[in-house]
Amino acid sequence: MRVAAGIDVGNATTEVVLARVDGEGLEVIGAGRAPTRRAKGSPESLDGAVDLLRRLERQHGVRVQVAAVAPLRPVSTLTATLPEPQDATGRLLVVAAGASTAGGHGFGVGRPHRLGDVLEGNDPVVAVVPAGVGYLAALASLRGIMTAGRLAAVLLADDEAVLVGNRLGAEVPVVDEVDVGAVMTAELVAVEVAASGEPLRALTDPLRLVAALGLPEDERADAARVVIRLHDCSNGVVTLGAPAWDSAPADNGWVEIGDAGRLAFPGAHEAIVKGRVGLAKAYAVPPSTTPHAVDDLWTVDLSTVADTVLTRAGGARSRAVGLAALRTDAPYTDPSDALSGLLGIPVSATTTEAAASRAGALSTPGAAGSAGAAGDMVVIDLGAGTIDAVSGGSAVVAAGGGELLTASVAALAGTTGAAAEWVKRGPAYRVEAPQILLAEDGSRDFLDRPAPPETIGSLVVRGPAGLLPFNRVLAPGEWRALRLRLKVELIGGNVARALRSLDLSPSTVVVVGGPAGDDEVLSAVSRALPDGTAVGRGDIGGALGCRYAVAYGLLVVSLP
Repeated sequence: MRVAAGIDVGNATTEVVLARVDGEGLEVIGAGRAPTRRAKGSPESLDGAVDLLRRLERQHGVRVQVAAVAPLRPVSTLTATLPEPQDATGRLLVVAAGASTAGGHGFGVGRPHRLGDVLEGNDPVVAVVPAGVGYLAALASLRGIMTAGRLAAVLLADDEAVLVGNRLGAEVPVVDEVDVGAVMTAELVAVEVAASGEPLRALTDPLRLVAALGLPEDERADAARVVIRLHDCSNGVVTLGAPAWDSAPADNGWVEIGDAGRLAFPGAHEAIVKGRVGLAKAYAVPPSTTPHAVDDLWTVDLSTVADTVLTRAGGARSRAVGLAALRTDAPYTDPSDALSGLLGIPVSATTTEAAASRAGALSTPGAAGSAGAAGDMVVIDLGAGTIDAVSGGSAVVAAGGGELLTASVAALAGTTGAAAEWVKRGPAYRVEAPQILLAEDGSRDFLDRPAPPETIGSLVVRGPAGLLPFNRVLAPGEWRALRLRLKVELIGGNVARALRSLDLSPSTVVVVGGPAGDDEVLSAVSRALPDGTAVGRGDIGGALGCRYAVAYGLLVVSLP
């Protein structure tokens, strides 16, 4: 029997399986994985695969004599922020919404007055404090305006609203980090800061806004459009007399869809979700808008995901999207010669990753019996870059997998990609007190030792070094709904697209690959399939779990 290695270089991780093989079967010696170095198929990624193989040889006291690998193709994964189409709000403009450090509370309307200028007239004013003034210097002037009964609100360029609000001693709304230039060009300014735990009342009521700003009847619709942007915000600033609304369309990028030509992203996303693998031919996203030809593209509209589960609205007016692309300028490459040179042994590349994943998945206990009985078993290989759907006679490779999920979680939670690798995996908690965790179902867990100070009040997951904080805005239940919806849209939707491309409605599906270890992902796949479809998680060789389907299958297919 020869000692052989199946080498699976993935977009995120590299897996190697060592086995003794002969003409009748194989006996697994050991398996291991490591993060893929740089891009899949790059020289660095192959060096990493060799290092992993050598480590396994040392661990098990063997020397590999022959190896198998599949042709490799990287996937480009990214997130982008697209400008939201601007609402036609006439002379009204939302200058700020949902500032995180607003102070005071109440509602006030007045003309803008730059602090330090001569105060004229006797009408209410909204004091505008330019950058660099400092809260102590501003307080004396603000108190003078307040004593005269003319201070309607305070707007600051610097991050000092809480300091000012706590020292004024009156019910005056104070909002910071405001664009002073935009405010000073206005005729009137309306400012509201809600009391703790309360919603906005005035700026979210178009009738009250019309009355407060003295708007004519023909501007009532503009007020209705403005208040929509302020629902769920705890504070806001609206100006009257802003520059005329620019109706020119924003540069949202585009996707070339089959015979339909170039479509803007909202419409292109809908076409991709409902279409088949390979429908998209090219894309471009801001800020560079450089065109990229693709063989397949998968997109996820993160703003729509958030809207679907009714998460609280933020102040940013943008649309975040995630994309995974099989670009035509990065085709399949055969790494066998390079690996053979590095390892000093014969390396074959006689099959595809998709075919190998099916061969590996069939080693799952009960899977082969299902295939023989039903004749229509499909293997779904959830990779970092792609989702492969493989039947007995055909296969489809769809862009978009675990890496896109990681990038999307990072964008939605406002955290790093490294943290998102842990955040995406399952339930989160909020640290209510040093030793109390609030779970997503409302229950409370008690810690054996106090949580680190930086985690108090934050959502956390259990990371490699303890509690990992990642978000202070969302509640645990909100994040659960958002995370589950994302997995259904991104993973479940892509699986449905892959099966649609195969024209199959399988009775049995075996799911393999790293993301298959996530119970929530497995549920998302089940939701994407017809009712009654049996969905099982692969257990490669009956002992390796769901990760090593390709590496094991390479040994089965390439080294009989």
